[in-house]
Order: sequence, then structure tokens, then C-alpha cells
Amino acid sequence: MKRYWAYFFASFASAQGLASEHTNLWDLSLLELSSIEVTRLATGSPTPLSRAAAITTVISAKDIRNMGATDIDQALMSVPGLYVSRSDQSYTPMYIFRGIYSRFNAQALFMVNGIPQKNLPIGNRGHVWGGMPVEAIEKIEIIRGPGSALYGADAFAGIINIITKTGEEMAGTQVGVSAGSFDTYQAWVQHGGEYSDWDIAFSLEAGSTNGHQETIEADSQTVFDSQFSTNASYAPGPINTGYDSLELRLDAGYEAWHFRLGYQKRENLESGAGIAGALDPNGSYNSDRVNADVTFTQDDWLDDWSLVTQFSVYFDNQELQDYPYLFPPGAFGGVYPDGFIGAPEYKEVQATLQEYGVYTGWEDHRLRFAVGVKFGDVFETTELKNFNSDFTPKSGLVDVSDTNEVWLPEKSRKLHFISIQDEWQINPDWQLVSGVRYDHYSDFGDTINPRLALVWLTTEAWTTRLLYGRAFRAPSFTELYVISNPVILGNIQLDPETIDTYELAFHHQLDSSTEYSFNFFYYEIDDFILYEDIGNNANLASNIGKRNGRGAEVEWSHSVSDILTLQASYAYQESIDKSNQDDVGGAPNHQAYARADWAFANYWNLTTEIHWFGSVEREPGDARTEVASATLWNINLRRTQLWQNWEFAVAVRNLLDEDIRTPSQPAIPDDYPAPGLNGTLSLRYQFD
Repeated sequence: MKRYWAYFFASFASAQGLASEHTNLWDLSLLELSSIEVTRLATGSPTPLSRAAAITTVISAKDIRNMGATDIDQALMSVPGLYVSRSDQSYTPMYIFRGIYSRFNAQALFMVNGIPQKNLPIGNRGHVWGGMPVEAIEKIEIIRGPGSALYGADAFAGIINIITKTGEEMAGTQVGVSAGSFDTYQAWVQHGGEYSDWDIAFSLEAGSTNGHQETIEADSQTVFDSQFSTNASYAPGPINTGYDSLELRLDAGYEAWHFRLGYQKRENLESGAGIAGALDPNGSYNSDRVNADVTFTQDDWLDDWSLVTQFSVYFDNQELQDYPYLFPPGAFGGVYPDGFIGAPEYKEVQATLQEYGVYTGWEDHRLRFAVGVKFGDVFETTELKNFNSDFTPKSGLVDVSDTNEVWLPEKSRKLHFISIQDEWQINPDWQLVSGVRYDHYSDFGDTINPRLALVWLTTEAWTTRLLYGRAFRAPSFTELYVISNPVILGNIQLDPETIDTYELAFHHQLDSSTEYSFNFFYYEIDDFILYEDIGNNANLASNIGKRNGRGAEVEWSHSVSDILTLQASYAYQESIDKSNQDDVGGAPNHQAYARADWAFANYWNLTTEIHWFGSVEREPGDARTEVASATLWNINLRRTQLWQNWEFAVAVRNLLDEDIRTPSQPAIPDDYPAPGLNGTLSLRYQFD
């Protein structure tokens, strides 16, 4: 079997100058694998990007440093087919893959080191998000397309997997500080090394920002003011995007054991454009997120078998800092002189035990088996509010916790799953990856999700891939169980959303310095969860949505010389609501990106980025004109070895101070403004 794997990667490895024709991919070091752009996300096995069983992008720590990115959102904007928009819930990011999204962005799976960071109440990453800094990140792997056959629920439209640094990758001690626009400050320290056979990595990052505070001209309260002849709205006024953050990462490896701990604390996170589309300069929330896992790997468990056992825990909460006003004091003609207040809180914990084995004793095959169990519990759901479900006022602010008026009942969920995948090397030029996963949920039943990927080494320079995958999105607890919200109601009869995606991809290694790829996709979505009007201002969560979409993505890179590299991409998507044959809107049909990295003189690097976003159509029923197209220019100038081991960098974003908008709900008629011209200065020191 080894000769087939060697042949499969030989042309690629020799082009990179890595090894002789007899080199086996599985025998390469992690350093060598990283130099040929390998991903594990597509199959769980190391595979070059051009031959992976999914359309995959990898953003390395070097890419992040060259871009001058201080948050993952700035790096993710470089991925074709991925649009980073903004939610009406605390201005949190929405990662829209290929035009697929809903209000809470539950169709994108976000993971850290392969552990999902998805909360049960809403189904997304939580409203108290506050960004994610990048200093502890080794790389970001992104799949555009389905991944439920490997990763289960919510690997629906795409996957974002953050991989943090190990002790070997940190290699020593580094400290750094940065300061930027909007009173943004950050400091970090990280250390990695080997101690008595332990590989240890530690990272601590702390930051604070007042947010960009661009102006919102009108909000939902503006409409009520015109109806009631009042002046309660805070608009025109600044969007509220400030927060304080603390990020802790610990990674420890000893022989077959691997321990990881992550802690993210967010304080004073403001409400963006307001929870109900009305500006709220007072409300804010806190959150603590903890993810921990321990992994035990037996490379030689039995003949031709390796076995991995992993236990992981995820904790998340949402706590009140200052009362959030859904509508400001004086709302609804003065009926709410102290404001319309709703303050929900919760805690949740999820625990997963999984085991997977890889069997290589069957010639030309690599079999991967996985089985696991997961338990999730949402508890201490509390709420303070001063209104009834029919919008009439209560007699003051009332604690409705432990009553049927609380925003969400306390609920739990159990999951059992099993999966199998086969990587079959049919002959030196053909590989077939097939797999299926079965999930059983305690609250909504079963789901089965298969995948197929046929990879053809068409010539020494060309690779062709034909891909199919089915994925599902599990209903959130809000969609299932809410009974007290005056506008939306849960539905315990919900089924999971499903998507079938078909892709045809080509990659051409033109020569040792130039490569390009292009792929085409088509998908069908069934049982999409939307809220159906059932009268009396009530909307019931229902599986009434059907959508299809199509598009194409092109990527190109070229090394002009040892000091200058260029890359560019273009993405087109069209997502259609089958009930009315309208574009679902919310994301541009066209996106383009270009970047140049120039290592000039000694120790200097200049990176220039250009993002172009086509116009964005509105959701069906929204009569506003489309969101205008926009161009974003960024530059980052970096100087290493400034003095001994010091490094200095200056990054400027939105260089031309363009008025860039992302789509909003109709409550904010002029959409969400992105930051104008802004910049960051950073200084770091690497200890010997």
C-alpha cells in the first residue's frame, strides 16, 4: 500500500523540493507537511489542499502576521466564498458561506482544535462574542461546503477550525503590545518549550476597545417616535461595539497524552445596534467560555491499527453587566418611561467522549471508524423584564426566572454517533473517499449523512475532484422550546435542516511558482427553519424553507521572485428561495480579493490587500434598495530585527476611508457601517 501513497504525492513533493520519489507522505515530519500546504480537516488525515476531499483553505500564522490581522475576522475575509457580515445581535460576526445563512448564523460550524464552539440556546457562537485575537493561532483551516459525515451537526455550509500553537511552534518566550484606533489596546505573552519530555505552550492575551462607533442615522425607535410624536430614540448616534477581553491558552503534550485548555472572558460587551434594532448605549453583557480536552493516542494499538480516545468539555454563559434596553426610556408613547427591558441569562455545559481508530491493514485502503457520545445541558436560564407577552407593561422590573415566562426553559440534549470513512487508492491516479455518519439525538431523532469524493490525478500538473456531501443543522433550543417570547415561538416538532452539495474542482500546478484552481458547486436545502406567521404577532419556528444555490470560485497564486508573491481570488454565488424564486439576499453575489507580499530590503515586509464586494440584494419582502458595492484597501508594513529581537509593524485598514456597509434588518434602514480609516501599531520581542 505504501508505494501507492508515495506515488500519489510524489509529483507534488518533488515540485516542492521536499523528498525523493520514494518519500511516503505518512513518514514526513509536521514541518515538511506544513511546507506543502496540508490539511487534516477534510478527512482527518494529512492531505495536500489540492487533493483534499473538500474545498479547503488554510491561513497560516505567517499569513496572519503579514496581513496585520488582529482578529480572526480580518483574516477570514481573505477566503473566497466566505462573506463576513454582521448580526443584529450585539454586532457579532456572521460567517456566510456561499450565500447560506439565517439570522443567528447557525449554518457555519466554528471549532477550536476540532472541538465545536456552538452554544445550544441559539445555535451559534453566542451573542457575547467579542472577537477572537490571533497571537496563539498556528493556522486556520476552512472548509467551504458540507462536513457532517465527519463532524456532525452544523457542519452545514462550512467549517472554520482554529488550530492553536504547541510548545514546539511557540519555541521560546515572546511579549508584545499593540495600540490602535478607537482606543484599542492589546498585550500578550506566550511561551513554549520542552521540559522533562513535556511539550508545553502557554499564551495570555488581554485587550480593550471602545469600538468603532460609526453613526447609525435611524433605528426601530425612530419609527415609533414618528408614530407617537416622541423623541425617545438615541439615533442618530454611535453604534456600540466596545468590550474588554482576556484569552488564555494552555497546551501540554507528554508521550501519548495531549492536554489543552482555553479560556475566553468577555466583559462590558456592548449591544451593537441594539437587540431589537434600537440603539442602547447602556446595556452590556459578560461571558466566560471554557474549552478543555484530553487526548490519548495509541499509534500501535494493534497490528495496522491506531486508536485515539478524546474527552472534551465546553462551557459557556451569558451574564448581565448593565440592563439592556430593547427600546429606550419613553418608548411606545411613554408607556415605558424606564425603557422596555429584557435581560436574559444562561449557563451551559457540553461534554463529549469519542474514540476513533484508523486501520491500514487492508491494501490500498485507509479506514477510519469513530464512535462517541455527547451530553449538553442548559441551566440557570434567568430573566428580568418589565413587559408581558402581549407587550403590556408589568408593574416594574420582575424576575421571571423559574416561571413559564422565562425566555428559555432549562433543557438538556443527548447525542450518540457512529461513523466510518474509507480512503481507497484505486490506482496511482485515482482515489475514492467515501463515508457516512449516523447521529441520534434525544430531542429530535436520527439523521444519516453520507459523503463521496473522487480524486483524479489527471496529469502530472492537473488534479480533478468530484465531490458530494450531505449535512444537517440541528434545531437550537430557542427554535424548539421558547414559549414566552411575544414575537417568536419554538416548535418541538422541528426536523433538522438538510443540505446536499455537489462540487467539481480543478487544480493546475502550472510550474514551481504558479498554481491556480477553480471549482463549481450546486446545493439543495430542505427543511430550512424559518419563522412562520401564525397570527396575533406570533411567529412559529417551522421547516418551511427550501433553497438551492450555485456558484464558482477561482484562486490563483504566483511567486514572482524570492521576495514577491501574489495571490488573487474571485467567488460567485446565487442562492435562491424556491418558494418565490427570489435571491435570498444577505451576501454579495460577487466577491474578489488580491494580495501582494513584498519582502524588500533587509528585514522589511509590505503586504497590500484589496477586497471587493459586489452589491448585496435584500431578503424577499425587504423593499430597500440593494447594499452598494464597496472596495476595501489594507496595508501592513512590518520590520523584523529592528533592534536585536524586536519587531515593529504598522497596519492601516480601509486606507481610502470608504463608507462600507453590511446588510441589516429593516429596523436599521441604512445598514451596519463598517469601520472607516483605522490603524494599529504593534511591537513584539522574542527572547533568545
